Amino acid sequence: MDPVRDEAERRQLTILFCDLVGSTALSSELDPEDLRDVMRAYQATCQSAIERFDGHVARFMGDGVLAYFGYPHAHEDDAERSIRAGISLVQSVSNIHQSRAAHDPLRIRIGIATGPVVVGDIVGEGAAREHSAIGEMPNVAARLQALAAPGEILVAPLTRTLARGLFEFDPLGPQALKGLPEPLPVYRVRGERLSDSRFEAARGQALTPLVGREEELELLARRWERARAGQGQLVTIRGEAGIGKSRLADALRERIHGEAHVRVLYQCSPHHVDSTLYPVVRQLEHASGVTKDDDDGERARKLATVIASGPPVEDHDAALLATLFGIEHAALPPLAGDARQRRGMTIGALARQLEALA
Repeated sequence: MDPVRDEAERRQLTILFCDLVGSTALSSELDPEDLRDVMRAYQATCQSAIERFDGHVARFMGDGVLAYFGYPHAHEDDAERSIRAGISLVQSVSNIHQSRAAHDPLRIRIGIATGPVVVGDIVGEGAAREHSAIGEMPNVAARLQALAAPGEILVAPLTRTLARGLFEFDPLGPQALKGLPEPLPVYRVRGERLSDSRFEAARGQALTPLVGREEELELLARRWERARAGQGQLVTIRGEAGIGKSRLADALRERIHGEAHVRVLYQCSPHHVDSTLYPVVRQLEHASGVTKDDDDGERARKLATVIASGPPVEDHDAALLATLFGIEHAALPPLAGDARQRRGMTIGALARQLEALA
């Protein structure tokens, strides 16, 4: 990883501000050594979640955490990365084990804001040295964090605009934030949006015409005609990030609109490398009509419905796929066998469902 530069520069940055709820009460209830262990675990958890999405922890301030997305390394999806880090933080911090079981789970609140800053100046000495971000956005993120309820992630308008196709938001209306001349529209992150395609979700609006890809599109169209004639075809589209691979595939989809076909979409994501068989799970979620608001019982019912609509399956398929989906439901039968046997059974269940979808 490249070292952080010392030169200050103007750039668009997404700022995440995180605060531990009830830390004062916690300090009065815990022995100082136990409190130290909790705070070290909290800070390590925050750093891990933020760095997982290539964010930069700029400062630990007691129970507060200030993080930058877009510095020192900028990405086209820094707003998305910050929200994914926030969701991960809310979940992982609540799982931190405290010394006394009587304590409630740890909870945090998060504010996120995107906008222009000047970043890179080194302030402080020794362990307190940091690369500061100068501008309105750090203050906005801190004010949003203070406004959030425990477990909530609040975002500013530009952050929401940049990520609106990928997440569900609840508008809270204009809010008067200290230090801002006018009320600011604020949005609460509800969760990730379940969409057909990350490409379609991210674009958020109508696409411009495809230019300069006529030859490639015609090649795809010819391969499609061969496939329709019963000659199996496989096409690999390769190219640099952002060159238009997904756009070209989308153009083919538009071209064959209305013709009989089954579209099966699998998309890997660098943000879900720890999620087992993520593309397949998302495809089956879409096929079964699962939504974020469904509880485990409803998710299990929808999964059972899509399984029953296909060819005959094994008796344990529903339970295997429910486990893969993270569903715990009393109506599902218990699974037999060790971990290795269950993996093989799960792959078999997936294969049967994918065959039915195709």
